[in-house]
Amino acid sequence: MSKLSVRTRIGSEADATRSVIEASRIAREIGFPANDVQSISTATSELVRNILKYAGTGNLSIKEIRTDDGRHGIEIAVNDRGPGIADVEAALRDHFSSGGTLGLGLPGVKRMMDDFEIDSEPGRGTRVVIRKYTTAAKRRRGKSTLLIAAQKAMAGRRLGRPQPAAVTVEQNDEDSAADCASIIRPFEGERVSGDAAVVEHRDGATFAAIIDALGHGPLAHRVALQAVKYLKPNWSLDLVATVNGLHEGLRGTEGAAAGLCLIDFNAGTGRYVGVGNTVIRVFGEQENRLFSTPGTLGHQIRSPREQSFSLQSDDVVVMYTDGIKERFELKDYPQLRFQKAEKVARTITEKFGKHHDDAGCIVLRYAR
Repeated sequence: MSKLSVRTRIGSEADATRSVIEASRIAREIGFPANDVQSISTATSELVRNILKYAGTGNLSIKEIRTDDGRHGIEIAVNDRGPGIADVEAALRDHFSSGGTLGLGLPGVKRMMDDFEIDSEPGRGTRVVIRKYTTAAKRRRGKSTLLIAAQKAMAGRRLGRPQPAAVTVEQNDEDSAADCASIIRPFEGERVSGDAAVVEHRDGATFAAIIDALGHGPLAHRVALQAVKYLKPNWSLDLVATVNGLHEGLRGTEGAAAGLCLIDFNAGTGRYVGVGNTVIRVFGEQENRLFSTPGTLGHQIRSPREQSFSLQSDDVVVMYTDGIKERFELKDYPQLRFQKAEKVARTITEKFGKHHDDAGCIVLRYAR
């Protein structure tokens, strides 16, 4: 096993102490400054002692990591089969307590780390993954990624649900507050999808579009690609003009629904225009649901109407097509607010996707 990788069982105070020592050692060898080593040590201590307090036993892994975008750091993961957390959102609020303590542990760990993920279910245990980096992501100016993943066959099934064909994760500029991902899953039995997603960054704004062409299979897929081909070079800060242009661009096709969103992550504001049955929701301390105008792009639409919304730190913007159950609630997936965008997009598609339709989802996480 690599010198900068440790796996161990947590079952005693001695195990917890050794874990903290190992986390500090690996952090120093990676090259973290003293204050970051202390933060990593403190976070590890909180996590392993939560295992002892609430579950009795569990497991810990610590490893050095390097990401594709140039970041270098440490990842610490703990898991147990304890009672789990009934209300994850409440447990991550300062001063929440379920066991006679001040409840500062998990919120404090989250603040000290660059990445924080938690997955917990009552009666089945808890898993927490944290990461801290020594170097920021390399700056990527002018980069745009077409997030369309319907060109591959379904990759199998899990729990009886059709699996997404592929996932493309949007990589962001160094100073971007956006963690973005999308996932597209074809109709069961089809090799391509009529759903598509686009995410692009330009002039400090993030543009996202979710597209749902009418029907399924190759014909719907061609319409979705036509919509993408129009949007990539033609979207503008004027979303109403963009959606009207897309409407004209889809004349003569079977038509589509689409939701267009523009987010200023520096200002913490967003705008949305949609036509048809696409959905946009903002999950945070309070949920915000925006609505699309009835109609079919390429055929007949009412005058599109722009809506605006504000964002707070850790809000999650979710856009999806009608291949995903419209009215799932945060209580059905409380981890949504605390997991990475790719994990959220995949989970929403698998957990709430309909068997009989294409499904598409975009997730944008806002953090300051």
